This record gives sequence, structure tokens and C-alpha cells, in this order.
Amino acid sequence: MTPQKELLEIFDYEGNYLGLLDRKTCHNNPNIAHKAVHVLVFNSKKELILQKRSSKKELYPNFWDTSVGGHLIPGENYYDAAIRECKEELGFEPRSLTFLYTYKAFFPHETELVTTYYTIFDGPYIFQNSDEVSEIKAFSLDELFATCVNHQLSPYFLLELEQLKKFIKKHGRVI
Repeated sequence: MTPQKELLEIFDYEGNYLGLLDRKTCHNNPNIAHKAVHVLVFNSKKELILQKRSSKKELYPNFWDTSVGGHLIPGENYYDAAIRECKEELGFEPRSLTFLYTYKAFFPHETELVTTYYTIFDGPYIFQNSDEVSEIKAFSLDELFATCVNHQLSPYFLLELEQLKKFIKKHGRVI
């Protein structure tokens, strides 16, 4: 039995709906956009939780990445996707999610329409899929914003970090 292809809603750069395409095609065509959600998970010490991508990941294995991130299921809204992804990736349901910002993420192989939320959670974190996440760790924002970070950060997270810097510069702080 052939596994069913994951379908993603696709959009033009202005956010107009174009239809459905399989994930692989979306990830190999930067001329179309698909939706993604990110959740920045902070602990009560105001440290940002990052996940380390598994060594089995096709792109950027063993790189540190956004706390939680994923694609939207066709028909799903960003908020519901954020809750679902928190459960799937770190094993918790957030008590609250606060909207931070949206942006367009342009990469050589794909384009994403990203909405980012944040939540505060001190654990425990439970990640059962070792094909996705191999480790989690708390980082101070000062450490992440330093110009010479000693950790491999994925290009996805580096772009997210730039958006977070802009948000903090404009609003003063996140939490």
C-alpha cells in the first residue's frame, strides 16, 4: 500500500489561495507559497526553548531550530495548527498562545507564509518522534542574539530570530 502524500494549501505571494499540492513539490518550488506556523516556547526564566533537529532530517540535520514549527493541514487555521504542533513536537498543550507576527520566508527551495506565536511553559517536554527532534535546550535571548553563537542554528531559525529581533526593537520585549 502506497503511503498517502501530504497535501498543502498553496498561495501566491499576496496570500491568494491557488489550490493543493503535495509537500515534496511545495518544498522544491520557491515560486509558490505554503503556510507554516511557529511557536516560540519560553520558560519562566525567559529562556527560549529550541529543538535540535534529528540526524534523520533531510534538511539541516542536528541543527538547532524553532521551538515548534510545522505546516498547516488543509482547512486548518494558524492558531489550531500551533496547538497541534505543540502537542506533536514537544508533547504539551499550551494554556495560552500570544500572536507575535507574520512574515514571508523565502528560501532557495521553498517559500512559506509564517505566523508566529509564543507561549510560556516549563515542561516537562515529551518528544516521542526521534525522527523529528533529538534534544531540547533552553537558551537566553542574549546568547542567541550574540554575533558569534557556538551552536549550529538552522536557516529557518535564523530568519525567525531576525523577526524576533525586529519585534523586540519595536515593542521592547516579548514576555
